[in-house]
Amino acid sequence: MQIFISFKMRNQYWGTIFICCLWLLLPMCLYAQDSDSGEREPVVWKLGFEGNETYSSMVLKEIIATDNPGFIEKILGKHGAYVLSENELRRDQIRIRRYYERRGFIQVQVDYEVSSLKRDWRKRVTFRITEGSPLMIRNSRIVIDADSTIAEEIRAARDFERAEQRHDFREGMRYQSLRTADTEGLFLLMLENQGFAWPEVDIETAIDSVANRADVTITARPNQKTYFSEIRIEQNLSVPDRVLLRETDIREGEVYSRDKMQEGQRQIFNHHLFRFATINLPEQPRDSTLEVLFRVREHPLRSVQATIGFGREEYLRGQLEWRHRNITGRGHRFGINGRGSFIEQRLTTGFLFPYVFNPKSSNVATVFGVHKLEPSFELFQAGFNNSLIYELRRSVTASATYEFSINEELSRDPDVSLPDTVLNYNVSSLTISGYYSEGLTRDPRGWVIQPFLESSGLFGEGTFSFQKLSLDVRRYTRLSRSTTLATRISTGKIFYSGQRTLPSNILFFTGGTNSVRGWNRQRLGPARPAFRDDGSFREYVPTGGRAQMIFNIEVRQQLSGFLPKVGIAAFLDGGQIWADATSLDERPIQFGTGGGIRYQSPIGPIRVDIGYKLNPTDEDLNIYEGTDFGSRWSRIGIHFSIGQAF
Repeated sequence: MQIFISFKMRNQYWGTIFICCLWLLLPMCLYAQDSDSGEREPVVWKLGFEGNETYSSMVLKEIIATDNPGFIEKILGKHGAYVLSENELRRDQIRIRRYYERRGFIQVQVDYEVSSLKRDWRKRVTFRITEGSPLMIRNSRIVIDADSTIAEEIRAARDFERAEQRHDFREGMRYQSLRTADTEGLFLLMLENQGFAWPEVDIETAIDSVANRADVTITARPNQKTYFSEIRIEQNLSVPDRVLLRETDIREGEVYSRDKMQEGQRQIFNHHLFRFATINLPEQPRDSTLEVLFRVREHPLRSVQATIGFGREEYLRGQLEWRHRNITGRGHRFGINGRGSFIEQRLTTGFLFPYVFNPKSSNVATVFGVHKLEPSFELFQAGFNNSLIYELRRSVTASATYEFSINEELSRDPDVSLPDTVLNYNVSSLTISGYYSEGLTRDPRGWVIQPFLESSGLFGEGTFSFQKLSLDVRRYTRLSRSTTLATRISTGKIFYSGQRTLPSNILFFTGGTNSVRGWNRQRLGPARPAFRDDGSFREYVPTGGRAQMIFNIEVRQQLSGFLPKVGIAAFLDGGQIWADATSLDERPIQFGTGGGIRYQSPIGPIRVDIGYKLNPTDEDLNIYEGTDFGSRWSRIGIHFSIGQAF
C-alpha cells in the first residue's frame, strides 16, 4: 500500500511540473509569434455577422470563403491560410446577398467592415446584413392543362391532395426561387404515379416589387395516359422470366406508375439472386403505349464465404458458408453455414423460398445443431425452425417462427447449488417478432423498435409451457454533424406457473459488450457462490432470472476535424435481472459508466470500451462472507468488439 501511494504521489508531482512548464512556455510561444518586427500580412483573426435574424452565423459562415483560425491554430501560429483578401470579401458579400435573394429577401443589403485588434495585423471582419421584408406569396393557383374529365380525375387523387398541401409555393409562404426545381419535381412525380409517363410542369411568377408580393401559377400538363405494353429483359437469366417479373408489380396492359418502377427495381435488387438491377424507359414515341427495359445481373450461383473476427467475449470467432442461389432453377436458395467461437459453435442448413404470397413475403426452413458454453451452463441443442417473413413497408418487417429443439443443459460447475446438474428438455415454441426502423441509411437514425413474443408448449410437445415477452426501443438523435446521442431501453418478462425451475437457456441474463458494459458477459444480476474441491470460495456464478430491464445512454463523437475515421464515446448503462416479478424491490438498478474509442474500418467500427461499476454488490466484487477475493479490476469491464454496442 505504501508503494502504491508513493507511486501515485510521484505521478501527481510530475504532472504538476508538466502543467507549470506548459503555462510558462505558452506565453513564450505566443511572444515568439508576435515578436517579428517585419511587415506582416493581415490575418482574419475574428469573423462575425450582425443583423442576421433568419439564418444563424454558423449557417452563413458555411457559404463564404473567408474564415478565421481556430484556437489551436492561433497558438501554433498556423494561420497562413487565413490572410485577409479584400477581393474575397467582396465576393463573399455577393455570396451572402444571393443566398438571401434566392430565399425571398430581394431587398437585402450586405456590407462588411474590417477593423484592427490589439496587434495591427490581426483583423476583425464583420458582415452587416439588413434583411428587409421577405417576398411573400399573395396568390397561388394550380392549373391542370387537360380536358375536364382528366383534370377532375387528377384533382380527386390522394397524390394531388398531398402535393397541393406540401408544395413550397403556397399562399402566405415566403417566395424562394431555389424551391422551383423541388416543386416541379413534386408535381411531375404526382402525375407519373397517376399513369402519365410524359408530363410537363411550368411555374410562372409575377412579382410586385412595390407591395413585395408574388403571384405564382403552377401549370401541369399530363399529356397522354400510358400503359405498359412491352416488357423487355436485357440478360439471359438462370431462372424463367416470370421469376424476375413477379418481384415487381409491372404487368403488360396495366397503367404506368413511377412508384411501381422504383419499387420493382428495389425488390429485384433485394433478391438474393440478383446483384444489379435497373428498370428504365428507353427512347420511344411518346404515345399511350410504353416499353420497359429491365437490366439485371446475377450473382454467381455458387459461392463460399469465410470470415474471421475477434472480440473480448468470444475471443476468436469464424464463419464458413456455402450457398447455392438457384438450386431448384426457380430462385430458391440452399446453404450450409458453420460458425464457431469460444462461446458458441453452430452448424445450420437452410432453404429459402424468396416468394410466398407476393414479393414482400419469404419463407426460411432451417435445421440446426448448437453447442453453447456460457458462464453458468453448457448447452447441447438440435432442432429445426420455419420462419415466415413479411415486409409490411420498407421500415417495418414482421416474422412468425415455429421452432422445435431437443436440449441437454449441464451446470458449468456441479458444486454450484443449481436446481439440476443435467437437464434434458424439449422446446416447442411459436415466436412473433417485429422490426421498425425510422431511418433507412446504414447509420441508424430516429426510432428503432423491436417487439418479441414467444409462446412455448402450445402443441404439447414442449417440456415447459411459458410465454416470453420483450421489447427493445432505441433512439438515435443527431446533435450535430459529427455528434450522435444514442439511447436504448430493453425490458422483458417470462410468464411461467410451473413447479419446475426453467432451464438457464430460457432465462434472461445481462451484462457485457452489448448491454451493461461495467460487467462482463452475463455477470450482472443474481448469482450463487462456486467452490473449489477443498471447499474454498472460487467465484460467483450467475443464475439468471425471469424479468429484466437494461438501458443505455451513449454520446458518439466523430473526430472528423483531426482523425476522420476515429471517434470517441461516453456512456451510462444500467440494468438488472430479477428472479421473478415479485422480487423487483430486492435488487435495485445497477449502473456502469465509461467511455471508448471507435475506428471506422471497412468491416465496421472497431470498438474498445471501458466501463466502471458505480454501485456494485458483493457478488460483483467477489466478496464472500466479508472476505475480499477480488482485485482492483473487479469494478472495471473492458470490451473489444466490431460494431456499435447498439
